[in-house]
Parts: sequence; C-alpha cells; structure tokens
Amino acid sequence: MKEGGKVVIVIGAVTVPAFVFIVTSNGADLEKLNPYLESGKVKAVIDPNGIYPFSQTLEGLAYVDTGRVAGKVVIYPIEQDN
Repeated sequence: MKEGGKVVIVIGAVTVPAFVFIVTSNGADLEKLNPYLESGKVKAVIDPNGIYPFSQTLEGLAYVDTGRVAGKVVIYPIEQDN
C-alpha cells in the first residue's frame, strides 16, 4: 500500500468475547516490516480459491461465509486485464 493509503477490511458481525481493532500505519512502519517481508519470515496467506475481481464481490463474500477459507480472500478493486 502506498503511504497515506487506506486498507478496507470487511468482516461479519462481532460477538462477545471477540473484539475488532483497526491498525493504521505510515510509511515508516511499513519500512520496518519490509526486511521481514522480503526474507519470507512474514508473508500473507491468500486462499488460492479466494481471489475475486470487484465485479464478483458477492461471490467472494459468499465464499467467506462457507467457513472453508484457508487464508485471506482478496477482492481486486480494479478489474484486471487478461
């Protein structure tokens, strides 16, 4: 994400004792994480079946609701050219 950008996370209802917190960051924070990302010590786990273009957002959310997601589901906000 570029500096000053925003991350949007869509989640379902939160019930007690669960909680939600939102972390904001700046470029300096991301620079500190960069060596860990580049070395592979920290990496995002994206479900191989969980990548959807924006036009299929509802399908992506339905997939999350199946409870079979193994990692994060990604919705691309800009349609990708094939």
